[in-house]
Amino acid sequence: MSTPMDNISHIDSLYDEIRVIREQLLNRIEILEDEVEYLTQENMYYSKQLYQLETDIDSLLARISKRQPTHERLEHQEGSEEVNKESKETP
Repeated sequence: MSTPMDNISHIDSLYDEIRVIREQLLNRIEILEDEVEYLTQENMYYSKQLYQLETDIDSLLARISKRQPTHERLEHQEGSEEVNKESKETP
């Protein structure tokens, strides 16, 4: 049979275990908060890099789009010159 002192000792022991677990959990929460902060900063860095890459691609595509009509005109002119040359050669 347990005495009131045994019960108190058991409760004190449980309380001590709860305090240790609480302290461990608080430490783990602090570590996780630090990790979240680090990952957030890393995510911001990669988001900026991705945005810059998208901007560079858009800029290159715009430059290519501006050049393409010129290139197509040159092909058309070359084709016209060949047609003109052939029509002059034909009697």
